[in-house]
Amino acid sequence: MRLLALVLALSLQASEKSPVTVLRGAKVYTAAGAPLDHAIVVIENGKIAAVGKEVPVPPDARIIEAAGKTIIPGLIDPASRLFLPPGERSAGSAEQTVLDALDLYQPDYREAVEQGVTTVYVGPASLGIVNGLGAVVRLDAAHTILVKEAALRLTLGASGGDSSTSLERYQSYPQLKQAFESARQYVEAGEKYRKDLADYEARKAKKEEAKEPTKPKVDPRQEILARALDPKGTLKVRIEVHTADAIALALQIADEFKLRVVLEHATDGGPAAEAIAKAKTPVVVGPVFRYGGYSVDYLNHSTATAAALVKAGVPVAIGSFGDEKAGQWGPGASRFLAESAALAASRGLTRDQALASITLEAAKILGIDKTHGSIEKGKAADLVLLSGEPFESGTVVEQTFLDGAAVYTRRAP
Repeated sequence: MRLLALVLALSLQASEKSPVTVLRGAKVYTAAGAPLDHAIVVIENGKIAAVGKEVPVPPDARIIEAAGKTIIPGLIDPASRLFLPPGERSAGSAEQTVLDALDLYQPDYREAVEQGVTTVYVGPASLGIVNGLGAVVRLDAAHTILVKEAALRLTLGASGGDSSTSLERYQSYPQLKQAFESARQYVEAGEKYRKDLADYEARKAKKEEAKEPTKPKVDPRQEILARALDPKGTLKVRIEVHTADAIALALQIADEFKLRVVLEHATDGGPAAEAIAKAKTPVVVGPVFRYGGYSVDYLNHSTATAAALVKAGVPVAIGSFGDEKAGQWGPGASRFLAESAALAASRGLTRDQALASITLEAAKILGIDKTHGSIEKGKAADLVLLSGEPFESGTVVEQTFLDGAAVYTRRAP
């Protein structure tokens, strides 16, 4: 009897430690195709091994019965203020990174995880024209940095207070143009030096008389801007814009310098939707909920902006854009990311479009869509188990999974 009990205990222990977990019976919104009713999601070694309606269940799997529930990808906030400490800040610079300012010991990120948010993009505060580099952070216990230098954040035409004129907005436009023109000259000087150096070394090898060229000084700020200009590079440029004329100027700069641009906010994005679509420029829309003090930037704020942009063919993600003055700092806004998408859905987005705006479309804009943003084989098993349909008023998050492990489980009421 003791031997039998020992065998049963070891068998149970092996089952509990099985590297395979199966979520069975739920409706699955993959964000990459049509929803799957009564589907099976197989998770192995932290990744999605299979998803579908006729997927075989491995015999040694740990099974979580999820009939009557819904599974969606982990939510991605492409404009979060998580981990940023409140208080006064100085204007940024191109070479500065938001990672130097993040307080990753803040425990309140868990509030966002409890609402299904698993990954965030955090950019530097908008306190100047060139603000610095943003990063993509995963909300696991280690706060894994998925992308250290995800984008260079700029500001064009944002008001400095409760008033703003077209003249003020145009003042930041030539300054940004000058910044990139200087970077272009910096690149050209470097290319000329390398060419002259090669010529010098060739002459020296032939024992011909030659003067060694002077090496240009390395400028950290120009180095970052130069990366944004590099057609073979990956560094994106995110530009905060609000008014229609600022959007037009941002698109003009993007075209002139061939930048990989993402627009942020795009408050007047509806009227400018066709121009944005023609430029094939993605947009991070928000905040969908307008909160905080009066600002001229939001005079034309509309909860239908996301729908208008999507209708025009613009790739759209929805961000929380926390506002410190409105008490929406830290997790205060990110935890309401799903509600923001739901409000956008009530103003023209379909359910699938709204879900994509905070999952797969957000992942594409952040450059992490090969590993995150949808429920597909080979991607990270960052999942959210819901009590019902997404965006329904009575639906709650029951569990949040990171790498297939439950990092949050809702207590029974």
